[in-house]
Amino acid sequence: MKKQLLMLTIACVSFSSLASKTQYFTADNKIESKLCILSANEGFTAARKEAAKHGIALSRFSKSILCNGDDIRSIAKKVNVEQPAKRALEVVAKNSQQETQLCVAALKEGLAPVREKIANLNSLRCNGEIVTEFVKRYQNAAI
Repeated sequence: MKKQLLMLTIACVSFSSLASKTQYFTADNKIESKLCILSANEGFTAARKEAAKHGIALSRFSKSILCNGDDIRSIAKKVNVEQPAKRALEVVAKNSQQETQLCVAALKEGLAPVREKIANLNSLRCNGEIVTEFVKRYQNAAI
């Protein structure tokens, strides 16, 4: 089967709040300050990875670094609460062509039933992507 293009529209069903995420910054170049900023902006895991590069061990279970009087772990927890919720997507078939229906079936039922209908999955394109990549991207979308 030749490469097929599929026209599916992806409509946003719900949006999270449009408020921008608070960004933290540092006034000095100390590694501890940098770790506080990483924890606040990117989470505790990012701060732990950076700390390890500098020979500093950050514990998930005990206090290690204070950031403006607060424990580095509590700073990261506040950030996780502030992050916006993921938006829901709806995938809609734009036509009734066989390729379109195979792409929708791949999202609903997985790749196995589609593989039974076409031998080479790489030949099927959904919105310009190989069907396997398309399914990875939109498998949790509403259909």
